[in-house]
Amino acid sequence: MKTKLNKKIIKYVLISLSACFSILCVFWTQMPYNKAVLLWKKGNHEKAISIWTDEIKKKNDINSYQKLIEAFINAGHFEKADELTQRALSCYPNCIDFLFYSAMINFYKGNIEASLILTDKVIEKNQYFPEVYLLRGLIFEKQNNLKMAKQEIIKELNNNPGNRLAWAKLKESKYANTY
Repeated sequence: MKTKLNKKIIKYVLISLSACFSILCVFWTQMPYNKAVLLWKKGNHEKAISIWTDEIKKKNDINSYQKLIEAFINAGHFEKADELTQRALSCYPNCIDFLFYSAMINFYKGNIEASLILTDKVIEKNQYFPEVYLLRGLIFEKQNNLKMAKQEIIKELNNNPGNRLAWAKLKESKYANTY
């Protein structure tokens, strides 16, 4: 008798938890930032960008800044990405991600020295920040300092052994005889 009662209680608890989880999922997908992420994944980029932009206008949403900056960088819209990153840094001056985005944007725009200085700031705040040493390696490579580039790429691999791009860079023939 007791066992049947316990099984019934467990069954009702599991059904209740399942219903709660379903309701939470519905609420999660209706939150603007999350809705935009789902739209982005489905290929509806313009709508996602519109939602993130609205979230930034309404409440300076840090996550929306990050997604929008990443979208602009990946699309090669470096001026838009730079402008948005500077706005984000004015709202969130201690956000390391925005410093790193700024370093990347400067690198892509050809501002190598500014990029290097920004990577120094990123490392000062977090020496384990992902991809910062890879970016530094690319900077030194652009400056034809292959020895320093290789050292930075090795630092990246020590920091993040799963970084495929760092492994690919290290395997390039130009680094074969660099010590």
